[in-house]
Amino acid sequence: MNEAKQLIQKLQQNHWQIRCVESCTAGALTAAIGAIAGASSVLDRSWVTYSNQAKHEEVGVPLHLLETSGAVSQEVVLSMAEGAVRGCESNILSLAVSGIAGPDGGSKDKPIGTVWIACKIPYQAAFAQCFHFKGNRAEIQFQAVTQALTMPL
Repeated sequence: MNEAKQLIQKLQQNHWQIRCVESCTAGALTAAIGAIAGASSVLDRSWVTYSNQAKHEEVGVPLHLLETSGAVSQEVVLSMAEGAVRGCESNILSLAVSGIAGPDGGSKDKPIGTVWIACKIPYQAAFAQCFHFKGNRAEIQFQAVTQALTMPL
């Protein structure tokens, strides 16, 4: 995947490593990065935090955020990205993804294809963006991975 190769090159140029926290992509983002030669120079670790409990236990997303905002929200994905780098922010970039890939789980407010992606760049506040992808489960996951790989650094 060309987007993963470009991300690795940007990380190498900045002397950064990357950590990923994934929900709806279930590890596909990390797999896309790891499939590229040279990934070992930048890929530090990742978490698949599919359940709310995993988001809380693994990267410290507060339970009250999960209960009030829901797992697919700006607040939660920002917390996921921040939690991935807590205590080591000097050279670690993080990407976090949470969404509804379907075919079930959508609602009027958060339809299938709703995906939040957050990025935490060293020494900057995390930022997040909401996307509304179309297609089946695999297509939505693929689009989410591609979009995460191309977040502005």
